[in-house]
Amino acid sequence: MILEISVDERVLKIDVSPKMVYESNGTLYEFPHSEFNEEYPPIYHTISVVVSMEQIDMECTLTQEVENQLKEKYYFEENEGQIVVARLEITEFPNEWKEEMGDSWFCWLDALDGDYAVIGERADRIVNEDIYGEAFEYGSLYYIQRLDVHPEFSGQEVGLKLIQHTFKYMLRNANGIVFLIAKPMKSKLSKKSNVFKSSSRLSNYYKRCGFKRIRNGSAKSIVMEACVEELYLDC
Repeated sequence: MILEISVDERVLKIDVSPKMVYESNGTLYEFPHSEFNEEYPPIYHTISVVVSMEQIDMECTLTQEVENQLKEKYYFEENEGQIVVARLEITEFPNEWKEEMGDSWFCWLDALDGDYAVIGERADRIVNEDIYGEAFEYGSLYYIQRLDVHPEFSGQEVGLKLIQHTFKYMLRNANGIVFLIAKPMKSKLSKKSNVFKSSSRLSNYYKRCGFKRIRNGSAKSIVMEACVEELYLDC
């Protein structure tokens, strides 16, 4: 991957090898056998593709001017000393927990917000109509809340590869069904206010790694799904 900036009226290209950083946050990672209800929070996963300033310093002379240019052009996290290339946020709802609750997917997810409710409704239909067999049986419902790629790295399939790598290598024993809603969303990694407005183009983008469009409703919010084992990049 190349970081490119202008220094002293010349273009400086820095060849870097990003690394992936994984964070997970959940109140409990095993089923809580007492006082469990629909308001119990799921497990949250955050996977980031980053480049440390330490690595950049190894590839070139990191002068103050170079550092300032990098911080101006890319999304820089001061506390971590790193540039964020892309970030994936996933919410996990273990099927085992739902079974212990004895309730529907909709009842659990509806307690969180509207987007979750739409996903819960679809998940119940999948179970009731046996659309994917036992896909949920020993797995989870995963909801991709946000896939954010810095505009400077768009067109390089960074986001699709991040999804694929995450479910193949980063999440422990990942199994089940993954959902997302293709809709306009402003990047948190860019200072620009541009919003990618075409839900249709976004849905076509996600189709490339295995997602299928399953809800026609609003053209601005397209619900998509895929079994974990179907998440392979087609390019």
